[in-house]
Amino acid sequence: MTPKKSLFFLLSLILLLTIPLQTASAQNLESLSDYSIKLAISPSHIEEGPAEHPIGYLYVLSKNGVPITSSRDVTITLSSDDPLIASVPEKIILKANEEYASFDVTTGILIGDTVITATLNSKTTFQEIQVGNAETHLPDDLILELNIPTDEMHVNSKMPFSVYLRTFDGYVIRAPFDIDVNLEYEKSLAIPNSDMLIIKKGEYYAWGTLETNEKVGNTFLRAIQNESNLDTAKSVKISSTLPTSLAIDVFPKLITAEVEKKLDIFVSVVDSDGNPTITPEDIELNFFSNDQYSVGDELDNTMKEVKTMIKKGQFGYYLRQDLNLSNLLANDIMIGVSAEGYGIATDTFSTVGKSINIDNDKITEKDVQLFIPERMPSNATSIVTYQINAIESDDDDVDEEGNPITDETEDTEDEDKIILSMDDLDDGEFYPIQTNENYYADGYVKKLDVISGDNNLVTVRNIGKIEVGNSFGTAIISSGQKSGNVLISTSVQGVGSDSVLTEVVNTLEQKETRIFSPTGQDSILFDRDGNFDVFLIAIDSQDRPKVLKHDSKYLITPTNGIIEIKKDNTFAFSKLHSDSFTITEEENLIDLKVVPIGEGADLSLETEKTFVTQPSSKILVILPLGEINANHENNLGIVQIVDLQGNPIIPSFDVKSKITSSEESIIQVINDAVIVSGFSYTTFPIETTGEIGNSIISASAKGVIGTDYEINTDSSFTQLKIFTSGLDELIPVDKPVEIKLFIDDENAESVAGASIKIETDGNSLVNPDVIRTGPDGSAVVSLTATNGPSISLNLIATAEGYSEGKDTLTINVDSPDKTLNAVDLQLPEWIVYVIIAAILLIGILVVLFLKKSKAPLEEEWEEEEI
Repeated sequence: MTPKKSLFFLLSLILLLTIPLQTASAQNLESLSDYSIKLAISPSHIEEGPAEHPIGYLYVLSKNGVPITSSRDVTITLSSDDPLIASVPEKIILKANEEYASFDVTTGILIGDTVITATLNSKTTFQEIQVGNAETHLPDDLILELNIPTDEMHVNSKMPFSVYLRTFDGYVIRAPFDIDVNLEYEKSLAIPNSDMLIIKKGEYYAWGTLETNEKVGNTFLRAIQNESNLDTAKSVKISSTLPTSLAIDVFPKLITAEVEKKLDIFVSVVDSDGNPTITPEDIELNFFSNDQYSVGDELDNTMKEVKTMIKKGQFGYYLRQDLNLSNLLANDIMIGVSAEGYGIATDTFSTVGKSINIDNDKITEKDVQLFIPERMPSNATSIVTYQINAIESDDDDVDEEGNPITDETEDTEDEDKIILSMDDLDDGEFYPIQTNENYYADGYVKKLDVISGDNNLVTVRNIGKIEVGNSFGTAIISSGQKSGNVLISTSVQGVGSDSVLTEVVNTLEQKETRIFSPTGQDSILFDRDGNFDVFLIAIDSQDRPKVLKHDSKYLITPTNGIIEIKKDNTFAFSKLHSDSFTITEEENLIDLKVVPIGEGADLSLETEKTFVTQPSSKILVILPLGEINANHENNLGIVQIVDLQGNPIIPSFDVKSKITSSEESIIQVINDAVIVSGFSYTTFPIETTGEIGNSIISASAKGVIGTDYEINTDSSFTQLKIFTSGLDELIPVDKPVEIKLFIDDENAESVAGASIKIETDGNSLVNPDVIRTGPDGSAVVSLTATNGPSISLNLIATAEGYSEGKDTLTINVDSPDKTLNAVDLQLPEWIVYVIIAAILLIGILVVLFLKKSKAPLEEEWEEEEI
């Protein structure tokens, strides 16, 4: 071998040694003892019913719990404790360099929990899987709710009610199994359609109807859930528009104590709430008085002559009674009325002593006083009594000589004071005066008029008149269908006018169309598909469900649903749908508007209510592993739709989710996941960047509660650590020094077979510059400093199955002022380029050289020497 060839051979060997050894993540599992396997069933709670679910994953983990790959195919055996719940393949293959093995889980005919077991070599792992919902007990933190649209009802009517269970924080739960709710009630007043309601498995509530009987009173409805020892109750007041008692009005309140006087008596009926009403049957009336001689006898005579009766379909009975009140000066003369089954009602009037004509000079001021029953029902007839009065002025209380008149009864109580003349009244009080002509309305001449402020509410049917010698007259009025307040006014020519407000009451008139949510007074529960349930209830003026006399249709916006309450019903049920509903913490309100539609629709029944939208489901982010390998390409996550108790929900149409990563420099989610109808879950890919850290995965979908999940990345390799020994603080120049290097892992355990590459800064020589550690994790190299005052070494440690370790070593050198440098070698500049080209050529030759056997290589070199 020539010297030139020897030089090339030496350089080739040096070049070969300087090529760094490559690491690989694939592990020979037979050579590794410190690894484990991880079985992941994700999601671990799936819907019931026979089906194949691709939810099984098998990983090989390093001793740090990070997934690693195998350098060869390996076989894993699987088994299920109960194949009737869920079965798995007997064996699966984790292929070489694959990051995980996946398999299907086949659900069977049973629901419940079972355990899936996986075995690789001597390693075993298992995980429990839940199919369907096999719960038999309800959680402890529940409240039973009984929900009614109103606590007022009319006899012979019906209204819906609901029962549901909610958590302490207000969420309505989805029944994990059939939940029985028993009902208790007062049978004589109202009866539900069933003694027990059942919240069906998978439902959120159950509803029934409460129907009243013919009796009025206060009843209750109680709901009991025995297994959970939960109960709740509501009281309901039951009233009726049927008459239950009498009312009487006597007008006017002051008349003169003379013969041939008249008095208006109006007897009416009221219901159990004291509202004026119509009688469905004739009611015979009996009148009486505390003054039998002057008043009682006259009433008795009247009852003998005429039938004093409130007739069927009427509100009251009007009687103008003739009386002989001569010398009857008294206050609070009582007139009473009674009827069998309706009790007694009374009213009073008083008499005054002297009759005054309208033209009397003592009268300085006149006016009209109006009397009318405060309330009347719709479609009824009532009276208006008007009276001409003089107004007392204390300035004219003088005798014939002009001296002031002292009230002889000024020390008596006002209610006991006998009114002999107008002077006995206080200033500004009224005293009845007699007319000297008839006051009436005749064509264009209207000495008397009575008008209504709203003819739609009340119409004046007969104005009436004031006859000569009398102080008052009576008009007849009729009410319409509507209810409300109306002003009735009267005027008497040359006297004055007066107005009184009266109320027309139609307790059965529909005043509202109420939206009733069965899952809360002010909240609406949306299911995953955007559906929600509501009742629409007709409500009367007394806040009671009203029985409609005709079909009524209503438009519900913004859902644009149509609900119709049929004739002879009080309510209708409907399932509405919203394509645009979104539930967030900031936007969780929805305004529902009810608009009557159809011919003759009463727009006054339009109503609007704001509800809190309550979700019934949420989206979960699930990872088969708590940490993912930052160096693996194929990582995945799972999103699943579940109810608020964690049970899977199967959407009826595809659900598109939005998935984002808070730290895209660590992990990235490129594609949003779509959960297809028929399944509660789907997978989505996760891309890693090689960086180690954590990020927040956020998942959301329309109509569900979103979720955040923290995900961590890690490396499958343990970081190598480099340590040195045998170095003094100062080493000599141009003299070799031995350095001992140690390689440990992160757990301070020695790593044998690690490769250490040493890079110098050009001021030292290292022999060798690539070396492997021995069984104790150490290696020795020779270091010669060629320059000073310090030198720097870059140390790079690599080993199979470990993450690369790096360190920089700085060493002080004891060197003279001048040291040998590259210029002293006096090499031409072009030689540098020649050396570089030679090294590249040598690398190619070395590769060819290593392919040959040793014997032919020696022969080749011997031939060249000859």
